[in-house]
Amino acid sequence: MLLTERIMRNILIPIYIFKKGVHLMSKFNKTVKIIIIASLIACFGLIPGGGIAAEDMALTPAQEYAVKLAEQNKALTVDIASSIGSFNEVGLAEYKSYVKVTDILMAAGFKVDQSVADIPTAIVATYGSGKPVVGIYEDYDALPGVGHGCGHNLNTAAGITAAIALKDTMQALGIKGTLKLYITPAEEIWDVAPVVAGAGFYNGLDVLIGVHAGTDNVSEFGSTMAMDHVEYKFKGVAAHAAAAPEKGKSALDAVELMNIGVNFLREHLIQEMRIHYVITDGGAAPNVVPATAASRYFIRGPKYPNVLDARQKIDNIAKGAALMAGVELEIGFSSGIYNKIGNKTLALLAMDVYKAVGAPAFSDEDKAASAKLGFTTVPTGAFKEPTGGQSFGSNPIGDVTWKTPTTTVTIATWVPGTAGHSVEAAAQSLSAYGFSGAVAGSKVLAALAIKLFTDSEALAAVKAEFDEKMKDMPEYVGKAMIPEVAYAEAPGIVVDSVKGVVAVSGAKTAFDEKSGDKLVVSNMAGTKLAELVWGANAGQDLEVKLAASVKVGERVKVSYTNAAKGYTWFYGYVHAK
Repeated sequence: MLLTERIMRNILIPIYIFKKGVHLMSKFNKTVKIIIIASLIACFGLIPGGGIAAEDMALTPAQEYAVKLAEQNKALTVDIASSIGSFNEVGLAEYKSYVKVTDILMAAGFKVDQSVADIPTAIVATYGSGKPVVGIYEDYDALPGVGHGCGHNLNTAAGITAAIALKDTMQALGIKGTLKLYITPAEEIWDVAPVVAGAGFYNGLDVLIGVHAGTDNVSEFGSTMAMDHVEYKFKGVAAHAAAAPEKGKSALDAVELMNIGVNFLREHLIQEMRIHYVITDGGAAPNVVPATAASRYFIRGPKYPNVLDARQKIDNIAKGAALMAGVELEIGFSSGIYNKIGNKTLALLAMDVYKAVGAPAFSDEDKAASAKLGFTTVPTGAFKEPTGGQSFGSNPIGDVTWKTPTTTVTIATWVPGTAGHSVEAAAQSLSAYGFSGAVAGSKVLAALAIKLFTDSEALAAVKAEFDEKMKDMPEYVGKAMIPEVAYAEAPGIVVDSVKGVVAVSGAKTAFDEKSGDKLVVSNMAGTKLAELVWGANAGQDLEVKLAASVKVGERVKVSYTNAAKGYTWFYGYVHAK
């Protein structure tokens, strides 16, 4: 339709009819007038979501096909969301969730890269080949002590169902390109996405999209804060604090001097900087000069170069504090994540698609079930317009946004006023509201991905904005790391250094071992220490001798090979007992 025709039909004609209607309303009472005004407004789209917007946001037949498949698979969405929610596994311990997700994706015909970047529960699934390359990002860890108060069970369920709908749509309609699905562990407590990005798994991606549970229906394009997470350790000399204080060198003095110096530094940093710390080791008894002390810092800034500048100054303050206290300094654990690079073009495109698909619909049964849980209101059906504002929080997805245009669509799965990371959010993430939101999220992802696969102009506009924003940015260099202590012990495996055996508990392993499957235990240098091939004894408790001795506390690697499916899973780490 020509622009002039659209203006006539969508603006001038409705205004003329509206004026005539208002003139004629003088003959009616107040109630009838209100009904007439509301009807005219709804008919001619004079409010958001009305007729003008609906025409602009109509789905293409390919999008409708993908959305229909996602809707048909809603039972799968609910099953995944319910299962991951009930597993309630915290970061880097998502073993049951990993097995369920991997089995579903393999059965659906995806190529699944397991344990990506040597992280046991990280997954990248791929379908198709060539350009464009469209990715979906989701995470699936629970919050310690809370459960799925961030709705990650819903996010992953939506992402998997969307990916399957997309694969089937691409096959049926001959749509070219590559689809990637990133299922990421430990988003809440460790910087996994940046480690995966640093290992190159996001290279070559044209665009990345995702959904997330929340209280609004929106796709933001604002930024988050870059952050360094650093531990400063000091080592001094212990002495009796009363009888021989002159013989001691207090590591705690250095921690306190450092903290004072950092607090004076705040005046000389940009206003937006945020620095927080805790003392993780402050000594054990007041009458002993502390021989060790440590503090852990979060150093945040709107852009990573701001963080680098502050980090250098804080490191120097730590060195000065050690010099003043006469102790040694060790900068221990250090990990960094980048600020998010928002993409307004992609966020607004996602909003258009979301409005066309529609916000989650909640049935009377949904409302009744949720009321029994104490939630008497419903999640909003209104759409919130994105603002592009600055968040003072940090998010590991920031690193990925330095490599590819990215947006996340928030789906209203919780009632208004629900706080994220709360037990109320966790309860709703395992309720009819949460499940209906996940189904809606799968449709949005499917429709948005099809748009990006099939509309080269839309994708080019998204990439053009990304290229323009990255023009003066420094080269991305991954700063994130995950410390050894972060990893859970691989379930069901015990290495006994005294007896010189590996003990396998068939009931506790996350995998379902069968005859012909294999377990290999190696040291950190890669030397094989033990190998077990199951036969008729699969599923039983077994022991196998170590080929070499190990020390108490020594860290070893465990891998599991599924003979029938032909894959090897880096199962994780255990420490010798």
